[in-house]
Amino acid sequence: MVCWKLVRDRIGEELRGRSGVVVYRVGGEELEGLLRAKIVEEALELAESGSVEEAADLLEALYAWLRLRGVGVEWVEEVRRAKRRLRGGFEKGYVAVWLDGNCRG
Repeated sequence: MVCWKLVRDRIGEELRGRSGVVVYRVGGEELEGLLRAKIVEEALELAESGSVEEAADLLEALYAWLRLRGVGVEWVEEVRRAKRRLRGGFEKGYVAVWLDGNCRG
């Protein structure tokens, strides 16, 4: 079975030339799609483990995606703060249950 995924830069450099592994570089739309998949992968790993190290991996992938899109972390932080002022955060632990099964939150 063939397995492929986006890996950190130094991992890719270390794997180059190893038997049984092909390493190549991508860019543009292909890189953006792989970064989005990596963000999901890291989010799932964080959800499963609760590890701060997985949170760091998630942020690394997210920051790479933002850089690729030309969006600064500062701007995202401004949007986050604005949404927090308007709608609040998640610290209070509210859970909504839609009895018709149609989640709208």
